[in-house]
Amino acid sequence: MSIKIEPLDGPMGALVHGLESSGRLSDEDFATVEQAMYDHVAIVAPDLEENVPWMRDFTARFGPLVPHVLDQYHHPEGFEVSIIARNTGTSESRSTAKPAGAFWHSDLSYEKKPSDAIFLYSTQIPSKGGDTLAANMYLAYDGLPEKTKTRIENLTTTHRWGWNTGGATPTLTQEQLDTHPDVVHPVVRRHPKTGRKILFVNPGYVMRINEVGQQESDELLEELFEHALKPEYQYRHRWELNMLLGIDNRASMHAAVDDYTEPRRMLRMIVGCTEKMGIAA
Repeated sequence: MSIKIEPLDGPMGALVHGLESSGRLSDEDFATVEQAMYDHVAIVAPDLEENVPWMRDFTARFGPLVPHVLDQYHHPEGFEVSIIARNTGTSESRSTAKPAGAFWHSDLSYEKKPSDAIFLYSTQIPSKGGDTLAANMYLAYDGLPEKTKTRIENLTTTHRWGWNTGGATPTLTQEQLDTHPDVVHPVVRRHPKTGRKILFVNPGYVMRINEVGQQESDELLEELFEHALKPEYQYRHRWELNMLLGIDNRASMHAAVDDYTEPRRMLRMIVGCTEKMGIAA
């Protein structure tokens, strides 16, 4: 197997050519794919035959997989794999007001140990719509005025499950809630693999900035969100059937686009946190 990386024309993303879901990648080829994730924030592998055990094992090489809190949607072939379905007319289809993930977020930022990366695989897609948007938070940080960078350097935020998701997340059971209290993370992180600074905020889960008053927090967060979501920082992923999308969750935030009524079904693997969280130095 020979892996080739083709950068996409835009603020993030690269195509991975040569990936097949029928065998284990050599360590050398896997290192090429992993480096592409670090270099381009998102990687795309088209035309992958559906093979749940292979996808579970392949994505686990990026770090330990974390089962999602919504255990009612775990895949029968592996609890580390979640099903994200809508309009399918089956018990696995979600009935929230908006599709799962249809808000800007970084997966598991509401956890003490947020996700390093996520992988999505398409098993059913609508004839139009259902894209996924991603924003490059390296570029968002780099593009901030120096005055703002200094202002936010040592600030922290409180993150909460379902904080501002607009009806796109199911209500947790009390047992699920008890295992997911509010957590605190730095506004600015340094990526452990690239050394680059990242603006680590998202509208879906960030409640407030802790070191300032509520009004100042609201105003500053609005400013940061508006800046991070500038079109020049965004990538729009248009799905094809049997396509795998990997996103470096540390260096980005993403959102599902709510613009379809036909069936859509994805599989998701979440890579857990492999670093010690803290303020960027």
